[in-house]
This record gives sequence, structure tokens and C-alpha cells, in this order.
Amino acid sequence: MAKVKVITDPEVIKLMLEDTRRRILALLRDREMTISQLSEILGKTPQTIYHHIEKLKEAGLVEVKRTEMKGNLVEKYYGRTADAFYINLYLGDEELRYFARSRLKTKLEIFKALGYEFNDEELLNVMDELLKKEHEYKTDISKEIEENEEKLKDFSNEDIIHAIEWLSMARMGRDEEVMALLRKLGEILKR
Repeated sequence: MAKVKVITDPEVIKLMLEDTRRRILALLRDREMTISQLSEILGKTPQTIYHHIEKLKEAGLVEVKRTEMKGNLVEKYYGRTADAFYINLYLGDEELRYFARSRLKTKLEIFKALGYEFNDEELLNVMDELLKKEHEYKTDISKEIEENEEKLKDFSNEDIIHAIEWLSMARMGRDEEVMALLRKLGEILKR
């Protein structure tokens, strides 16, 4: 199984963001599971889970890892095709861009609840541009990790994900546009 898999197809990203599929992928992060096990945990019918598993298989996110005989039945155990999936919500697809921006609006409400005052649109635009740059760098770094999988086999997924974060911050720190956006963010979010 791959450590990191970069997902660039907007349709696959949308498929992953659907709630039940997202929860299935989260459960399969820890261990291989059958349709019955997933059905029981998620409180959905086996038919519903099977439908979602098939969609995830078609997208290359899930695969049959092993089979076991249970009486006359063959139980299939499903698992992820990568330990970590990296998606970029800033790939130009309008629906994904809208989703990314709407997630930022929640942060604005948190800032307001904490007593910060700002122009919503101005702050939203700065945050949106910063995230877009961050996603670009993380996508590039994740692809680099994908290409060097063999060199990283002895490192934990958690350490690799943290390495992606640190390398992304390092690249952002060398980007003058990012630094200007961070200064602007600092100006907007001060009391």
C-alpha cells in the first residue's frame, strides 16, 4: 500500500467528500473491514455500504485486501489503497472552490465570536489566497513523496504528514506573495 496518494481529479475529490464515503475511508485507515462490519458501525444497510465501496473502488481509493471463508460465504475485507490521501480543493473546479471557501466562512464566525472585527470579504479573500498557495505547495510535496515512496518506507504516516506540513511552510516562507498575504492577515486580525 502506498504511504501517500495525491488525488487531483475533481470528480474523485467530490466522491471522497461525501459523508458516508469519508467515514468509510476514515474507518479503513485503522484496519481492513468487511461490508457487514462497516454496515454495523455506520448504521447503514449492507447494500448502501456496498454501493459506496464500489464507488471508492472505481476511484482507486479502496481495494479488496483479503478474503475469508465463513461457512458457505466468502467475506471480502476492504482496505485503503494509501495510508494518506492528499486532496487539493483549489484545482479550478468551481464546486470545489465554493466548498473550500464555505469552509473558511465558519472560521470567520469563530473570529467574530472571539471579538475580532474585520471586513468579511477582505479577510475571506486573504484566507482563500493563502490556502490556495498552501494547497499548491502541499500537492507538489505530496507528489514528491509519492515518487520517493521506497526511500520513506521506514517512516510512520504521521511523520510523513508532518514532514509535508514543514516542507510546505518552508516553501511558503520563501514566497514573497505568501509573506505579503500573511502580513495582511496579521493586520486584519488584530484587536
